[in-house]
Amino acid sequence: MKKKQFWIFLWVLIGINLTGLLNGLFLGDSALYAAISKSFVTSGNWWDIFVSGHDWLDKPHFPFWLCAASMQIFGINAFAYKLPSVLMFFLSLFYTYKLANVFYNKKTARLSVLILASAVHIVISNNDTRAEAMLLPLIIGAVYHMLRYNQKFSIKHLLLGAILSACAVMTKGIFVLIIIFSAVFCHLWIKTRFKEILRWEWLLFFVHIWIFISPELYAVWSQFDLHPEKIVFGETNVSGLRFFFWDSQFGRFVNSGPIKGHGDPLFFLHTLIWAFAPWALVGYMALFESIRKVVRNRKITESVTLSGFLVMFVIFSLSSFQLPHYTNILFPFLSIICAKYIIKHIKKPWFRRILRITQWTYASLYLIVIALVIGFFHPEKSEVTFFIFLATAAAMILMNRQIISIVYRNIYTSLISTMMFLLFLNAVFYPNLLEYQNATQAAKYANLNFPHHTVINVANDPLMEFETQSTVLYLEENFKYLKATDKNGEILYYAKQDFINMLKENGIKYKEVKSFKGYHITKIKRNFFYYKTRHESLNTTFLIKIIPCQKTLKNNG
Repeated sequence: MKKKQFWIFLWVLIGINLTGLLNGLFLGDSALYAAISKSFVTSGNWWDIFVSGHDWLDKPHFPFWLCAASMQIFGINAFAYKLPSVLMFFLSLFYTYKLANVFYNKKTARLSVLILASAVHIVISNNDTRAEAMLLPLIIGAVYHMLRYNQKFSIKHLLLGAILSACAVMTKGIFVLIIIFSAVFCHLWIKTRFKEILRWEWLLFFVHIWIFISPELYAVWSQFDLHPEKIVFGETNVSGLRFFFWDSQFGRFVNSGPIKGHGDPLFFLHTLIWAFAPWALVGYMALFESIRKVVRNRKITESVTLSGFLVMFVIFSLSSFQLPHYTNILFPFLSIICAKYIIKHIKKPWFRRILRITQWTYASLYLIVIALVIGFFHPEKSEVTFFIFLATAAAMILMNRQIISIVYRNIYTSLISTMMFLLFLNAVFYPNLLEYQNATQAAKYANLNFPHHTVINVANDPLMEFETQSTVLYLEENFKYLKATDKNGEILYYAKQDFINMLKENGIKYKEVKSFKGYHITKIKRNFFYYKTRHESLNTTFLIKIIPCQKTLKNNG
């Protein structure tokens, strides 16, 4: 792949990822993490994590610190929250290039970067921001610096490798070290370089990791271990340190922690087909060849990427807690595996036929999905799709005129069709989908019409907490009574229908300020997707004011 063509595709893919910054937040983890980051800024307390007014023990602090720092600079908004994840993704492209270039050549490194940058679920995750987006450069970067540190003792690689490893631990938990260490040490083992595994310098590396994770250890210790009286997961005497080192991740894998799930050994095998589109089918072929070479003890250039991907992929598949975005952190390794396989076989007629079939299959599926969205979902401003198609057609024509060799034509065709699909998602589908979030609508209305009112978030919606510019408070989940104290009429309640029903049952008078129709857009079902039946699936939330009275509510506990 020529340098000029590489940079053209890369800049377009970067631009497509940046379009996600213009969209709002999704209800779910994205909104929850944004609300936590906002609380750091507004409260000035960057050590303790609270959700809905209660102590929260689940995820480590590093992503929240990073997003809160961004909010300090750019203000409290979706752009500021998403920006660190997108920048970290760009850093992962840099480290993917560096790692691929260590073992192969610039051609393979460039293709690795483009494969990673165009993987469908990577771009989706950069829009629906999660911790995995930040993990990408931390893991692949730590592996790169560990390898360089192993080649020659260097303070720079020691510190950078340890810092990136520590930040990864403070993002997702101690288990991420399995990915980092397995990538490096399994490679050395397969290469029979046993003495390098036992080098004393590794002890120095581990010590630095422990030093750099000390802020996280202090944070969970001071919030929970120092306060055994706090009720967490329905219990007292809960250790934040124990949760951090075991229950948060390993406890999930063996289903012994407070947060449980139900695993399917084949879940990630079929998830990759769409998550790593359009490269998944070629990726499976590349993985099969790499595994076969290792099993047959054939000479291989490196096993860093195979070990880094396969060990954790097996653990994920055997675990009891599985979500599609988990595998995103393994995509840099898989991108390199895929790229080296393509470069190796690209000139062979049989492979070009397979590549043409697989990549045009994905391109056809993109068109089908777009047609379904336009035909059944009926997004507003769908005319933008026409310009996307026009730009795609122009790019295809230009490509065929500029590229004489047919060797890379299927690769370029796949990249162009994928960029068309991703741009459609970010510019057409997601902006329309996000309009159906009740909390977003309610927060906009409250900010515009009641900027100085306190909002009681009865619905416990983190998106409402993040989007609302005024003070947001919560009611206790099991409250015995509610006395009206809103003498000046400057308190709004954001609530669902069940709270309204409870007020009626107890004779509490209220005034409906405005109602909002919406949907839980991260769980799209058929009735919502089809525009003619969409109204049947919408739920209603309310902004209300309670009229002062002395009557109390019955025990809701």
